[in-house]
Amino acid sequence: MCSDSISINSAIAQKVAECYRSQGYEVIHRPTSSQLPFDLDSYQPDFLVKISESQGFFIELEDLATNLSVDRYCGLAKVVAEHLGWRFLLITGEDATPIAEEDIADHRLTRSQILHRKERIAKLISIGEHEAAFLSLWIFAEILMRRHARQSLIPIDRLPTILMIGHLYAQSEISLDQFERVITLNEIRNRVAHGFPVKSINLNQAIENLLNLVDEFIAMEKN
Repeated sequence: MCSDSISINSAIAQKVAECYRSQGYEVIHRPTSSQLPFDLDSYQPDFLVKISESQGFFIELEDLATNLSVDRYCGLAKVVAEHLGWRFLLITGEDATPIAEEDIADHRLTRSQILHRKERIAKLISIGEHEAAFLSLWIFAEILMRRHARQSLIPIDRLPTILMIGHLYAQSEISLDQFERVITLNEIRNRVAHGFPVKSINLNQAIENLLNLVDEFIAMEKN
């Protein structure tokens, strides 16, 4: 391993340790088998974060988000999830989401939360704020995709958006049709977010297409 990779990994490790220790959790770097709460068949995580004696995270660090062995990590996530209160997390140097987890629980979105988001978006559309409506809707779609990955025990929910979408399709969690629609809508999202013009008629159609996708992702929410 080159010195640059070592320094990157060291920086990620330092951030992880500081983040969870600041929340009052016990953080063990490179725990030994005797320190693990249960046997993982000789697997040694980069970090064990203990929220309590029966709750916490097994954390694997990767410098880059590309070329990950997702199947291997899915297997580890499933084994860890068999033990109530424990989760496997994959953290990379290119993550799109913060290191910290607010809560180990992942509660189902309530009907009122979903309706509230939709009402806000409908209001933006009604006053002609179509770009804001599209971006707000895209954020909701991305939240739903990341939640679905987490609920399906595929530890890709922190990855950059385009990589996460690709892995969801590769793991058969979204269909080819959904994948193609999401990719097209992500291109529109990038144009809008970076201030490039999008014709009103195209943006209106994109909002309708994104609304349909959001409804499909809501239907995929696990109990």
